[in-house]
Amino acid sequence: MVLGLLRASAFDPAASLVEIEITKQSYDYTQPWVIRNQQTRKNGIVIDGKQVLTTADGLSGHYLCRVKKGGVSRHYTAQLKWIDYYANVALFDVEAADFHVGMQAVPLATEIPQSGTLQVYRWRSGRIEERAAEIIRLYSGSSKMSYLQHLALSVSSEIESAGWSEIVCNDDQLIGLTASASAGKLVVLPAPFIADVIERHAQSDDPGLGYFDFSYMPGKNPALLASKDFEPRDVGVVITDIGRRRLANNTLKVGDILLEVDGYTIDSEGKYIDPTYGRLSLHSLATRAHAAGEPISMRLWREGAECSVDYILPRADFDKSLIPEQRYDAAPNYLIVGGLVFQPLSGPYLNALGSNKPVLLDYYAARPPLADRDGLVILSRVLPDDYNRGYEELRFQLLDTINGQTIHDLESVERALQQPVDGFHRLHFMHDENVRHLILDTATLEPATQRILEHYRIPSDRSL
Repeated sequence: MVLGLLRASAFDPAASLVEIEITKQSYDYTQPWVIRNQQTRKNGIVIDGKQVLTTADGLSGHYLCRVKKGGVSRHYTAQLKWIDYYANVALFDVEAADFHVGMQAVPLATEIPQSGTLQVYRWRSGRIEERAAEIIRLYSGSSKMSYLQHLALSVSSEIESAGWSEIVCNDDQLIGLTASASAGKLVVLPAPFIADVIERHAQSDDPGLGYFDFSYMPGKNPALLASKDFEPRDVGVVITDIGRRRLANNTLKVGDILLEVDGYTIDSEGKYIDPTYGRLSLHSLATRAHAAGEPISMRLWREGAECSVDYILPRADFDKSLIPEQRYDAAPNYLIVGGLVFQPLSGPYLNALGSNKPVLLDYYAARPPLADRDGLVILSRVLPDDYNRGYEELRFQLLDTINGQTIHDLESVERALQQPVDGFHRLHFMHDENVRHLILDTATLEPATQRILEHYRIPSDRSL
């Protein structure tokens, strides 16, 4: 029996759609030494080359992936061929020959319809569930897994608890995979974007996806444009910030009026007219037809005259940011010293704090990059012991220096602790913290650390 709205079609979802079971390690950033096992289930689709396509969501930390076909209970072990967390795309291989018997590859659509009704499919309780999905709009959106901007499709559907790579089809073509769902609306990762990612990964030296590492404000105010001797023409946006993510600081200057990108005129709201999909944000041009490292032509108004420049498209890279927004396939880093728990300040850590997050951490997450630092380290908590008496209530304190050495990461904490001053470690926090410094005795530090680890049953004093 097929649930949902049925319609006549040559497409047989049961012969193409699979269930994916993921077994992975999960981490608690508030207790970074705790590792748990977790299982996640999602959908996948067989495409050309006998590969299983799915989204990257839910795969971080995985160590076993199995797939089921036809709604039966048998599982086949799947091997991850590659994964792109920035694009939210992953491909699996299944080596078992009998898995491919009776399976049909689904072609990826080369163009996305902008109106009409699509179909959403998934396995549920051993049966194919189908629901209609009405197209709302195509737009430039952020990837669920990163800050990349790319083409996205919004649809409405009555399907519940979706957003786990359900397949969205039009007749026998794959329109895309669901990336998220909320209040009856699905965000769909479109097939043309997925196809570009697959093609790029087939290259021997994958250049990666690029990102426009600059910000702008609308160029609609006549006085703003007049102050730059630019005659208002309802075109152009004003560059306000460059290199906030530390990916690139090339070509552009703050105050430039950006008029054209890659041959497309930019209007005063930062939009361009895509020849296929209409009016979209200029940020999607970074992933539309280019890879990282390529030059993109830009036309500007600078210092009273027009000029043309080539913007070298930087590769998206979380690790270059002062506070990395995401961290995939890696356990949280930490270092325990005398019961003081130090951790790098990162997006996953801030997310783990939720509503308990201090306002000051939001400030550092939003402020411009600190030019003299590669990262920030926080004293996240203190595990009470006689050694650290008086410090038990300290938490969420950002480190500035230890023994006079500037702290960027946990490795710099280790190095600084190897150079005590007069038998003590002197820890100084950022000038805007409520606690400015504390002192640790070096003579009893090591035995205190071992005692604390045993008492709290923590397997190691570090994960670096």
